[in-house]
Amino acid sequence: MSLQGRCRLAAAAMLALAALLVVACPGCGDDGEGAYGEEAENRDEVFCEERDGGAGGGETGVRGADVVHMCGRSVLGGWFDYWGWDYDPENPVRFGSRCLVYHEMEVPPEIVDSARDAAREAAEGGGDMFFKLCFDDFTGGDEPGARENLRSNREIVREVVENAVEDKGLTLILGNALPKVREYTDEWLVWNQREYNRFLDELAREYGERAVVLDLYGVLAASGGWLRPEYTDDPYDSHLNADAYRALDGELSKALGE
Repeated sequence: MSLQGRCRLAAAAMLALAALLVVACPGCGDDGEGAYGEEAENRDEVFCEERDGGAGGGETGVRGADVVHMCGRSVLGGWFDYWGWDYDPENPVRFGSRCLVYHEMEVPPEIVDSARDAAREAAEGGGDMFFKLCFDDFTGGDEPGARENLRSNREIVREVVENAVEDKGLTLILGNALPKVREYTDEWLVWNQREYNRFLDELAREYGERAVVLDLYGVLAASGGWLRPEYTDDPYDSHLNADAYRALDGELSKALGE
């Protein structure tokens, strides 16, 4: 065969291979479920594209009604890690059709100031807001300690709601109490968390559709009020494993209207 003929044959073979790859990969770049977290084959797909007009000074450039500013600490950070986040605030993760921005909260009472900062950013750039306390923000032990902790947490969340919903005009998703492992759970902790959850439900009803409760406790807690053992990898550590985050994904999807 002549050199010209061999070149034509090689070119035809490469075109056929390219066509085969296109047919075999119809879902590349799909933004639906499976494009984030443990199932993401292409890590870049878990991130949201940066929008024009983003804020400077290290703040995220992701803006718009599909953004949710997520406020929490270690458990929320673990959830972002499960979604495939790289811990870069410039790279919010994609959850269904939403872009989720992580905001690290201070411990109470400074958590109120952290939430105000996140609410201000959400109001400036558009989108909704999510807020929750950490499992370490709830105490038991005895009745006086549990009642005082409940009073403090109620004040914190009411301040956060008033600022985010009334002052900033945001829609706020409130995560309720996170249960602890059985080793660190007693009757007054269970009472405290369940009373807090009832308070959140009442508070959300005051604001209608502007405040929504994400029922973390209902998914994670056993009937006795402690964290289900299948949702942690260590009986002495109340942080969540992948199975827990997978279960919570469904509740988050409903809260976001996905």
